[in-house]
Amino acid sequence: MKYMLLGYTNAQTWDDQVVSAEEVQRICDFYEQFEQELRASGEWVGSEGLADPSHTTTVQQVDGVPVATDGPYAELKESLVSFSIIDVASHDRAVEIAARVVGVTGEPIEIRPIMDGPPGDG
Repeated sequence: MKYMLLGYTNAQTWDDQVVSAEEVQRICDFYEQFEQELRASGEWVGSEGLADPSHTTTVQQVDGVPVATDGPYAELKESLVSFSIIDVASHDRAVEIAARVVGVTGEPIEIRPIMDGPPGDG
């Protein structure tokens, strides 16, 4: 089953450079090695980091008309910064993979099943 792992962080922490260059490098090294492991096991589908939330455009309906505005839809402390797609045998395996990432980054990961059929089928 495919799952999307959504990575969140407090963007202000990164903007304020609270995270050291060494810590950033340690996390990058982990992700590189971890991706290689998941590729080797056949569980890796893909991953991308997202641009800073200040580059967001939100399109919403206002008075029946789609309107595009700069910035995220809601002011949030934590921002979506990355996503990965994995194809694993079980939800437990998806949790195991997310837990390894959280163990290194300390940041939350949301696990969302990717629908394989009509809505409601999971």
